[in-house]
Amino acid sequence: MSEFTYGNIIRTVDQPKLIEKLPAGTPMLKLSEKWLAFFTSEDGEFAASQQLKTLSAHCPILYFTNLEDHGWGFEILQGGEVVSNLQVLYELMDGDIEELMDEYGEVGASVLEGYMNQNPQAEAFRVFELREEQIKAIEELLAGNLSFGEEDFIAVEKFKELLGIEEMSWIRYDRTDDRKEIEYS
Repeated sequence: MSEFTYGNIIRTVDQPKLIEKLPAGTPMLKLSEKWLAFFTSEDGEFAASQQLKTLSAHCPILYFTNLEDHGWGFEILQGGEVVSNLQVLYELMDGDIEELMDEYGEVGASVLEGYMNQNPQAEAFRVFELREEQIKAIEELLAGNLSFGEEDFIAVEKFKELLGIEEMSWIRYDRTDDRKEIEYS
């Protein structure tokens, strides 16, 4: 079974700015002292929901997705706009666009459009008040090999490590029930 993780990440210091804006009962998971994830029924496998654009008017949001053997990516939303995004689609790196379209249908066309219009900018991570060395390390990561190969999934794991969001694993909206570490707004 593949890991299908996706959700919304904010700095814990921004929680008070957003908590009143989230629907009652929104599942939340503290990832670290610095990061908090929240999950909505509108979260998608490949892209953030329209709801996040509205919420990002209150604080920057990192939408993160890790679909293990399909790909991974992120969107940074701030002020209602996507300021940086990345989609690493392993099927496209293998050159098999037809397989992607067969597997995902209409969603595949949307994913392909997002893939073609991505803008991975390490500088955009400054909205999360990362240290200079973190920004430089993200820049190096984004300039390197983002796919998998001999050392499967190393780029996505390195990305999570650089941000300190390693706990963002095997979690999404429909996997929040009956988990003791989940809190609700």
